[in-house]
Amino acid sequence: MYWIAINGASCAMASFPMTNPVVSPTPQQMLGFPTFEEAKHAQQICLTAPMNEVKRFLQSLAPDVKAGRLVAIMPDNPEPATRGTTMWLEAPDEVLK
Repeated sequence: MYWIAINGASCAMASFPMTNPVVSPTPQQMLGFPTFEEAKHAQQICLTAPMNEVKRFLQSLAPDVKAGRLVAIMPDNPEPATRGTTMWLEAPDEVLK
């Protein structure tokens, strides 16, 4: 999956596919897409569209999340959004269980 991390008005994207992503700072929401192009498109919407369009877009993803085509993660303890670099790490399976 190619991942985006949404934290307030910030939306970072991993440039490579990951199975068990860990992001710092911890975002409010993470979305996994099967292709780079889909993730990039989602990131562009999150960064440039008016908030009502962003909300509609995110709601439109629900059927694909329910079907398992996309993955949505809502971390338990999101951190405040920052202006700095987002760090992406691949966690071992045991860390996420």
